Amino acid sequence: MGLGLSGNLVLFYQNNSSVWQSFDHPTDTLVMGQSLCSGMNLSAKPSSTKWSSSRFYLSAEWNGLQHSFEPAAYAQLFQATPTSAPTPSTCYKFVNGSLGFPDKIFSLPSASSLQFMRLESDGHLRLYGMQEHNSPRMMFDVLSTIIAFCDYPLACGDYGVCNNGQCSCPSLSYFRFQNERLPGAGCIPLSSISCEHAQDHRLIPLNNISYFSDSSFSELAASGYSENYCKQSCLTNCSCKVVIFKNSYGTDGGYCLLLSEQMPILFADYSSNLFSAFVKIQDNPPGKWRATIVVSSTVGGFSLLSILACFVIIWKKCEKVEEPLFDGIPGTPKRFSFDELKVATSNFTIKLGHGGFGSVFKGMIGKETIAVKRLEGVEQGTEEFLAEVMTIGRMHHHNLVRLVGFCVEKSHKLLVYEYLSNGSLDRWIFHSSPVFTLSWRTRRSIIIAIARGLSYLHEECKEKIAHLDIKPQNILLDDKFNAKLSDFGLSKMINREQSKVMTRMRGTRGYLPPEWLGSKITEKADIYSFGIVMIEIICGRENLDESQPEASIHLISLLQEKARSDQLSDLVDSSNNDMQSHMEEVMKTMKLAMWCLQVDSS
Repeated sequence: MGLGLSGNLVLFYQNNSSVWQSFDHPTDTLVMGQSLCSGMNLSAKPSSTKWSSSRFYLSAEWNGLQHSFEPAAYAQLFQATPTSAPTPSTCYKFVNGSLGFPDKIFSLPSASSLQFMRLESDGHLRLYGMQEHNSPRMMFDVLSTIIAFCDYPLACGDYGVCNNGQCSCPSLSYFRFQNERLPGAGCIPLSSISCEHAQDHRLIPLNNISYFSDSSFSELAASGYSENYCKQSCLTNCSCKVVIFKNSYGTDGGYCLLLSEQMPILFADYSSNLFSAFVKIQDNPPGKWRATIVVSSTVGGFSLLSILACFVIIWKKCEKVEEPLFDGIPGTPKRFSFDELKVATSNFTIKLGHGGFGSVFKGMIGKETIAVKRLEGVEQGTEEFLAEVMTIGRMHHHNLVRLVGFCVEKSHKLLVYEYLSNGSLDRWIFHSSPVFTLSWRTRRSIIIAIARGLSYLHEECKEKIAHLDIKPQNILLDDKFNAKLSDFGLSKMINREQSKVMTRMRGTRGYLPPEWLGSKITEKADIYSFGIVMIEIICGRENLDESQPEASIHLISLLQEKARSDQLSDLVDSSNNDMQSHMEEVMKTMKLAMWCLQVDSS
């Protein structure tokens, strides 16, 4: 047995003839020099425990390479050029710069080190190059130019809808994200289905969506059924969670597809009238249970009435002690009661994130989606709460998050903001195995938006306002990736007559400017932090990343080293080819960021 320089493990007879070689039995990876031949395929590891038997495959066919996902009956065939004339044993060889695809489609980045390709659990075929310390670096998403993001079956996870590279849930009235910060992880229904109360099941329509693959209908559906028959079939089958009906041209019937939890429930955003989709929900408990609840609540209410009356009197007195703190705040937004926000957030069940002074929850007031920040701790929260209400409550700018209202009741202090659906910037620029990354145009517009927000705070307000906590976690993105500054808990007012102001050190490790070493700072502290954020946006990694090799933990030190050797382009985020194609503009922006990182704030 021997291991060649190519990485091929070969078993030999005594006469040195080959018996078996690993190149003939690929798993999920191809190394350079290895071929994918007819009868072979790359098989990705399962993406989740739910779909333990579902896999992506890349297989060699006589007329190209086929990308497929089973058991969802999805397959796409791509034209590729075989190593030799098409035969029953057609092969496509991974060589430097190519995997059989014609140059007019794409060519792979040339190898400067060991390269390998891996078919991953999300269906993407990615090219990696080995760096120093034997750490792989993602260089290219091989199929990205011929498969759109939304065409990958698992792009948006279970129950997710993919549209123009963005993931959403079919209906916020019946679904929520499994993870608000990871839309691609899919959605879950708000109500669970009980087979014991099948009589309370009903179907609600989902607008403008269908199953992700047309081919699934031809493979899985039965022809000739009406839509009503299709829906009734789902209602009488408890395992059915979603039903999709596709009209058939020129007939009264169509194609019916019933989806259960054991199948990938993957949606696409189609506005075609051909499709009708319905999801099963559980109605409220039967009437007798509702009557019991009402009676119990009434009896309990009367029992506690006298006790509540006493507490109301005490509560009113306590509230009056605290209210003067918030009297006379100019332009104060709407004041909510704690009970109102408790109902609006479904008792604070959907958590969006956690910051230095509290947690943020998603909620609804009327038809408006909101984000409610709940400050934790009375002593350490009061100053920050007052700062945020006074600062952002009277400011209105396109690049600042709008404060809708606030709540202060005894120990409860909450801020109510507009909800921005794409969350914070950090989840889009810090990635280890990216599926969707921001284009250079989007990154550039985010950088400009941050600059405009800071310019407003520093130059256009009556008093200069230093934010003092500029970092990706405090930059929020709306559904069109417009950036807005948030979290003014550490902000500081600076009179325009003052050149510097004395204050205690505040901010986040890794974003603090050198001027904090003295006792006084200016609003320019934000500019240094802005420079750090610009570099992180361009490089696609955190300023302080302890998962990196020791020499690369500190991004700014690495930046200085690369600047001295004129190798700044090595730091540019390689997970998106669009960054590479705008390298001249990226380099100009990186040098601008370096000017923001000067030790002397003047």
